[in-house]
Amino acid sequence: MNALKTLAAVAVVLAAGSASAEHHEAIADAIDNSDRAEANSERDGARKPDQVLEFIDLDAGDIVLDYGAGGGYWAELFSGVVGDAGKVYAHQRAGERYEEQKAAWSEQFAPFGNIELMPLESGAAFPLGDSSVDSIMVSYLFHHMHFTDGSGEMFPESSRALFGEFRRILKPGGTVIIIEHAAADGSGRAQSGGWHRTPPEMAKTDITSVGFEFAGDAPEIFHNPDDDRKNVWFETGLQGKTTTFVQKYRKPD
Repeated sequence: MNALKTLAAVAVVLAAGSASAEHHEAIADAIDNSDRAEANSERDGARKPDQVLEFIDLDAGDIVLDYGAGGGYWAELFSGVVGDAGKVYAHQRAGERYEEQKAAWSEQFAPFGNIELMPLESGAAFPLGDSSVDSIMVSYLFHHMHFTDGSGEMFPESSRALFGEFRRILKPGGTVIIIEHAAADGSGRAQSGGWHRTPPEMAKTDITSVGFEFAGDAPEIFHNPDDDRKNVWFETGLQGKTTTFVQKYRKPD
């Protein structure tokens, strides 16, 4: 019986190792994909996609919403990781800019086969079913969400509503990933918003207040000791070099 248990344990370890190897390979292949836009690949040095994707921990077949996808940096990478059985929704704000870029984005994403553009008016519900998405990416956008004119030191109602929509469409156990320029601890909402940054603890307070569980962070990925976190990064030569936090939140099961 002990021998059987030992063999079973070895089999589990080998299976886990194989799955891990496949996961690493999927990430490497996604980064090396020649279909990626050249402008996106050129940003890899600053964005460190290998480490971020390891932290996010997507699986083949996952459904991902890239909120505010813009030029599709993360959408293209997610496409390779989730594979043919998965799906990536590249959300864009509907309007004049989207209409101007729609044809170019459609052509850019066509080779991937599993990226779908999702134009949406601000504040509108997502055209997705309840509990249908595995993960949501919010990259360098939370500094627009943690403060609005008139919200003072409260998490704005518009943002609370947005994260309510995130909760609706996420599967139980699904995750929201926040990547954001870090503001100095203790800075206020208007001040940090003016820097185009957010204090990490403020993000944690805000997002857990709307029903998400904090599931960890990866502070070691983007740390710059020369960034005092009290500056407008694009005016101080820190573009691509800021201390940035990466946080994961989970919808309760």
